[in-house]
Amino acid sequence: MEVFTLVILTVLIVLVSLWQLTGKSSKNSLPGPIGFPIIGSLVLMTKKPFIKFTELSKIYGPLYRIKVGSRNVLVITDFEIMKEAFLKDEFMGRSPDLNLDLSEDSIRTGAINEMPWKEQRRFSLHMLRDLGFGKTRMEEHIKEEIIELLQRISEYDGKPVKHSYLLEPSMSNNVSFLVFGKRLKYNDPERENLDRFVREVARLIGATSWQVFFPWLGAFMRKFKLGQNGELSKLLGELKEYIRKELKQHEETLDPNNIRDFMDGYLLEIQKKSHDPNTTFKKEVLVDLSRALFGAGSETVRVTVDWALLACAAYPEVQKKIHTEIDEVLGSERFPTWQDRINMPFTEAVLAEVMRWKTIAPLNLTHYTLEDTELRGYFIPKHTLVVGVLWSLDNDEKLWGEDVQEFKPERFLSPDGRKFIKPEYAIPFSVGKRDCPGKSLAQIENF
Repeated sequence: MEVFTLVILTVLIVLVSLWQLTGKSSKNSLPGPIGFPIIGSLVLMTKKPFIKFTELSKIYGPLYRIKVGSRNVLVITDFEIMKEAFLKDEFMGRSPDLNLDLSEDSIRTGAINEMPWKEQRRFSLHMLRDLGFGKTRMEEHIKEEIIELLQRISEYDGKPVKHSYLLEPSMSNNVSFLVFGKRLKYNDPERENLDRFVREVARLIGATSWQVFFPWLGAFMRKFKLGQNGELSKLLGELKEYIRKELKQHEETLDPNNIRDFMDGYLLEIQKKSHDPNTTFKKEVLVDLSRALFGAGSETVRVTVDWALLACAAYPEVQKKIHTEIDEVLGSERFPTWQDRINMPFTEAVLAEVMRWKTIAPLNLTHYTLEDTELRGYFIPKHTLVVGVLWSLDNDEKLWGEDVQEFKPERFLSPDGRKFIKPEYAIPFSVGKRDCPGKSLAQIENF
């Protein structure tokens, strides 16, 4: 009986392999590696899949398909193709299998993973603008955060300090001010708990992200909380409860004539659209959005500033040039403003080069095709995962020159060094309709 079962399994594997080798779509098919039956390619088994994706593009071209697990994945390593794809509505989805524990309202309305995100994004950008992106209010808050950060550093009295631990709560507090309208002191237990939620959730989502390529297995593991899914589910639940507590307080103190923060604005929008049966503005959608803002708005900025500090330590001549520019433009009597960046091209160039040199997000947040579509003459079926390899762009000699591996801020300056110039293909916050909505805040914080 065991021999018979083994024979049947062997025959099935051979048949699947032959089907993958010979099976062709009636429409134009993309090039790409075949991969193993069932498990597909092992590209995600490497520590740096973005490098492997880039290597495969040298064989199959900048637009190719790859089988990862049971999923078809479209890989893009070219800027023009990436821009073209991410401007099309058909490419604007997010995978429903991401382990984000979305609420029933978010799933039912499609407010985050499907086309209704457009309405959510439009509202969010409008709110962020009204709340003072690039204006005095937000700058004053960031100033408070920086003063406290410098105070924490000074307490080390010249001893070595692991600044990432100090930067993390500083960045998350900016998001807290934006979403909840309040900042928490550095050693406030509530703040420490919130930082722990954000840090651990980000780590566990990364550790379980492979499950998106094995949806049935992932669903099984999430249902029975196997592996790290149990820990992630618990933390996501605790973070949601924290946000719901803030939401309840906001409802009790809501004043339509005094919009304090993002949560106030969203609650008013819910009231305005309460008679619309098709509205995507729901309290639980607000909880999911708030959680996403903390996840996306804290870590990327911290990593950028972390690398910028390390680059200044490794390249003292760069640090000296930044210091000279600060002395010339700001002097020592006043605090910097966002407007000062116009007169500080070298500082801007350093920040842009840090994000290119170390590619803060090597892989674009995965897209998901909502309909059958075409790209560059190739048929792309519905439910295809789409990966934009930003690391590939940042390390392309055709775009940046043969010295692409070097840290060289001058590549973002005009020949005379007086003007900051950012090429179109420098896209640390992605490109297209679903680029990072919080990029304005991130740029202000970094500067």
